[in-house]
Amino acid sequence: MAARRTETLLLSLPPDPELARLARLVALHFFRQNGLKAGVARSGADKVERGWRAVTRRPGGTGRTAAGGLHSLQFIAGAGFLEVLARKSGGWERRLARFERVAES
Repeated sequence: MAARRTETLLLSLPPDPELARLARLVALHFFRQNGLKAGVARSGADKVERGWRAVTRRPGGTGRTAAGGLHSLQFIAGAGFLEVLARKSGGWERRLARFERVAES
């Protein structure tokens, strides 16, 4: 059996805390599509929403009023995990949510 490849979805957004709801909806869909149960997926999506609000309100020019390029959410589906990262191009990276996949028999 071949090893499952890692799949990545990248969502680029301006650094606006008002887009946190969009981040939550995309995260919820991503988690559900990749096999998480509804309650766990909602919990993960809530973490992503809170995390997006936090990283877009960070001091140092990443808020709504500052010029500063795009931020992105990187959704990664690996063989044994699901993960969401917030990134700023050429800058920092922060994990917003991670779930281990249960081995299927």
